[in-house]
Amino acid sequence: MPKLYYASPRDLPVHTPTPGVTERLIRADHATIALTDLGPRTVIETHKHDVEEIGVVTRGSLVLVIAGEQRILAPGDSYRVPPGASHGARVFEEATALVAIWAPRRTPPDASP
Repeated sequence: MPKLYYASPRDLPVHTPTPGVTERLIRADHATIALTDLGPRTVIETHKHDVEEIGVVTRGSLVLVIAGEQRILAPGDSYRVPPGASHGARVFEEATALVAIWAPRRTPPDASP
């Protein structure tokens, strides 16, 4: 795979881990960035992964639960999920977008590296 120094969203690999979720992935040697679009009323079931995740909401709003702590996030709000912490989300009535960063690099199970 050639080194990716610059890319437009249309150039990025697309991953759809669950209905209502579309991720455009930017992979570096030590981190993965997901430009994530969430459809209205999308539910992301509680799950865990062994990498740290941080992110910022860029459009819309959602309820995020991390390790049992619940918050409503709006544009500009950020979050951090420690490795191994359970977390899930529910989108409200409007489409929502966020930028998520996983470190170290994370390759989703059904996405190409």
